[in-house]
Amino acid sequence: MSEPQKTTAPPPPVSRPLPSEADIAAWAAGSDLPVVGALLESLDVAKYDLLQAQIRKEELLPQHWQVLTARPAPAEADFDRLPEVERLRARDAASPQGEARVEALRWGWLELRGKRPGLWEAADVFAAFRRILQNGRPVKPYDFLTAIRDVWRDLPLPRGGEQLAILTSCLVQARRVTKK
Repeated sequence: MSEPQKTTAPPPPVSRPLPSEADIAAWAAGSDLPVVGALLESLDVAKYDLLQAQIRKEELLPQHWQVLTARPAPAEADFDRLPEVERLRARDAASPQGEARVEALRWGWLELRGKRPGLWEAADVFAAFRRILQNGRPVKPYDFLTAIRDVWRDLPLPRGGEQLAILTSCLVQARRVTKK
C-alpha cells in the first residue's frame, strides 16, 4: 500500500519592511529613506483603491477630484522646461537616483495631463499614482514620492510645505492601516 501524499501549505507571504511614523517624518524632512516607498510597492489597482479609501475615511484627502480626460495630452518637451523640473534636476544632479526621480515625476505629469508639479495637491499625487499603476508605467513609488517631496520643499511659497504635510499625514495613515 502506498502512503497518502502529503500536501504542504504554501509558505506564508514574506513580510515586507514598512516604515515607522518616525521614518515617514524623517523622509518628509529630507532624509533618504527608501523604506517609505514600501507603502505603495507591489500594490495592484484594487489594493491601492482600498488603501486610498482608508486614507479618505480619515478625511485627509477630498472625496473627488477633477476628471482630466478632457484635457489634451501635453507635449513631452514642455516638461523639461518647467522651473520645478529644472530645480529638481539641479538638486539631484549628483545623485544616482536623480534621473529616475525626474522620470517618475514625468509619468505623473503625463498622467495628470500636464498639470505643473508645483501646483499639485496631495490628492493629485494619489490620483497620478493610481493612473501610473493602472497603465503599468515603470515607476518606483519611492522615486515618485521623493520627487514630489523635493518639488514641494523647493517652492518659495508655504503651499508646498502645506501639501507635503498633507502627504505625510496620508502616508502615516497608510502605514497605520497596512499590515506587514
